[in-house]
Amino acid sequence: MYEVVLSPAALRQFKRLPASARSLLKKAMGERLGKEDPTQEDQNRFRLKRVSPYADFELRVEPWRVFYRVQESRVMVELIGRKRGNVLVIEGKEFHL
Repeated sequence: MYEVVLSPAALRQFKRLPASARSLLKKAMGERLGKEDPTQEDQNRFRLKRVSPYADFELRVEPWRVFYRVQESRVMVELIGRKRGNVLVIEGKEFHL
């Protein structure tokens, strides 16, 4: 079991989401990051191809993206955003990792 912790920025981003998205992401983060090995890659959970100062891994949940780092038995969620086409939107602005 891993402890899933949201950074202050991720918590702010999470609280701004619609209730349906919060529910979906809370369930996905609990199962995919808390109960399973968050470093085990699959189609929707993988290490970022390019080095980023923000995160090491990405979890895809429908249009939502959760960016995180793993530190021993703790998963630190750093950013939460939405993918629209080729554009990642975080807090209403286009964001580049």
